[in-house]
Amino acid sequence: MHKIYLYFLIITFCFGQTVTFNEVLNYTLQNNKDLKNSKLNITLSDLNIKEADSLNFGKLSIINKTNRTNHAGYVFNSKLSSREATFKDFGFAQMNEPINTKPKDLNYPSSRTNINTKLTYDLALFTGFRIKTKKDILKLEKKVNKLKHSMNKTELTFEVFKAYNAVVVAKQFIQALKESKNSVQKVLNSSRSFYKEGLITSIDVKQAKAYELQIEASLAEAKKNFLFALEYLRFLSSNKNITDVNSFEYLNLDLTQKNNLYSKALTQKDKLKVMQLYKSITKKSIDIAKSTYYPQIYSHLEYGYNDNNIDFSNQNDYYNAVIAIKYTLFDNTRDTQYQKSRILYHKASINYEKQKDYLKLELSNAFEELSAKQIVLSQKKQFLKLAKAIFIQSEKMYKNHLISMTDLLKQKANFQKAKAELIEAKYNKEIAKAKIAKIVNLDFKGLK
Repeated sequence: MHKIYLYFLIITFCFGQTVTFNEVLNYTLQNNKDLKNSKLNITLSDLNIKEADSLNFGKLSIINKTNRTNHAGYVFNSKLSSREATFKDFGFAQMNEPINTKPKDLNYPSSRTNINTKLTYDLALFTGFRIKTKKDILKLEKKVNKLKHSMNKTELTFEVFKAYNAVVVAKQFIQALKESKNSVQKVLNSSRSFYKEGLITSIDVKQAKAYELQIEASLAEAKKNFLFALEYLRFLSSNKNITDVNSFEYLNLDLTQKNNLYSKALTQKDKLKVMQLYKSITKKSIDIAKSTYYPQIYSHLEYGYNDNNIDFSNQNDYYNAVIAIKYTLFDNTRDTQYQKSRILYHKASINYEKQKDYLKLELSNAFEELSAKQIVLSQKKQFLKLAKAIFIQSEKMYKNHLISMTDLLKQKANFQKAKAELIEAKYNKEIAKAKIAKIVNLDFKGLK
């Protein structure tokens, strides 16, 4: 069993990676499955546009239809189509019979095979600008898919930023607890010395030992949290070899000009761009609804051969050229569709303006949150400085037997709590800054 553990330890050591934020972000953007799906959506948009383009060139088909039947109508029609009909088929061989005599060859023909091979070409000549408008909509949808891909990248970058710094924070918690453990061990050693000299009771030694055990339990919990945070980072990046991270990642965000950031958000926010595109799409949909008020013009060209066997003789060929014009005189659903399209456009316009108002509120709340986090961080720095001074003074007082072990350990706990809260306050401040960067749609790599 020990050999197995040793094996995994060696493997981890050999293949482990200590990564920076940029490295993790690059891994994530390369490997993330949601991003790959959004890229495929862009490819699908290209194919949809190509498909719409193809409608302008019509459809060319070759068709071969072979059938065998003794159905009187089909047999007679196939003979006419291959130019083989005779007077006999009309019953002229029975001319000496009464006029109400049923022609036998016409009504009860022998079974016949008919082979029709033809080349057809169908083209929509005018559809009320429907094809062109549909192509415009597909181009807009492609832009939407590109923006959604960009939005996914922004959300993913924000998530990686949080996850990466969470691992760094977990490391710092472990380091802080190790320092506390060393400090408590010194206190414990001092208490044992004092106890041997009869200056304190065994209770002081036990209290120090109990606190040391408490620190060890907290250290074990911190290591577990580090592994959990690290595993989530591995999940995001799809890189199982990550074993450690580099230093804390900070964002250099200029917060002095809030109005400028709001203006940037209005011009750079991908979600707003998407909603603007949806406005354009719904406006184009009105044109689609209008297309039904125009005449529809289609053409059909056909050239082929018709015979009872495969024969491409000029005597059996034919052509058929058709131009069809369809104009709907009355269809009350047209006006309904047109009105519905206008309402959808109006809704899209309202939602766009609503999103701008929400963006302003979201950014305002993010600034307030950051301001609060900055105040908390400043307070935690002062708290740590004060807690450290009190603990150092308490150590001196304890050595001079002016306070009890309980009071000393209480001050030590306050010092440890202050360090932990300062680490957390730094993390929360950077996350608040990252939220602003995400809202404004700023590039995280450009804010370092």
